[in-house]
Amino acid sequence: MQICRDCKAGEACIVPDEYYIYKVSEYGHVSGEQNMMNEIYQRGPISCSISDPDTLIDYTYGIYFDTTGQTQEDHVVSVVGWGEENGVKFWRVRNSWGSHWGMDGFFKVVRGVNNINIEGDCDFGVPLDTWTDNVKHITTDAERNDPLND
Repeated sequence: MQICRDCKAGEACIVPDEYYIYKVSEYGHVSGEQNMMNEIYQRGPISCSISDPDTLIDYTYGIYFDTTGQTQEDHVVSVVGWGEENGVKFWRVRNSWGSHWGMDGFFKVVRGVNNINIEGDCDFGVPLDTWTDNVKHITTDAERNDPLND
C-alpha cells in the first residue's frame, strides 16, 4: 500500500480525496523498563513490538502474564503508562483490536520481566504540529489508481 486508505468494517477500503498529514520532529528507539518509563513520562506513549501469544486474544481484565515464554514479535501496541497493583508492576497498553476487546481496548501486562518481549523493541516519536494549519494531502488520480493500493 502506497497511500492512506479509509477502511470500514464489512466494506471495501477506499482512497480518500484528501487527508491530514502528520509528521514527527524527532524519533528513535527505546528499550528496557527504566528507559521506557522515562520516555513515556517525558513525551508520552511509545509503540512497542510484542509477541502475540494465543492466550492474549482471550484477555478481559487484570494483569496479563504469558507463561509460554513466546518472544517472536508479530504485533505492535502503544504503551501509554505503568502502575502497580497488589505488588505486581504492570504496563498499561492500548491495543488495536477495538474497544470491545480487553478493558475498552486496553490491557495490562506484567512489567520488569520483558513478558511478551514488551520491553525489548520500542520506538518513540515527537509530533510536529501540522494540524493547526490544516496541512492536508490531496490525492491525485495516479495515486488513487496505483495497483499497489489494492
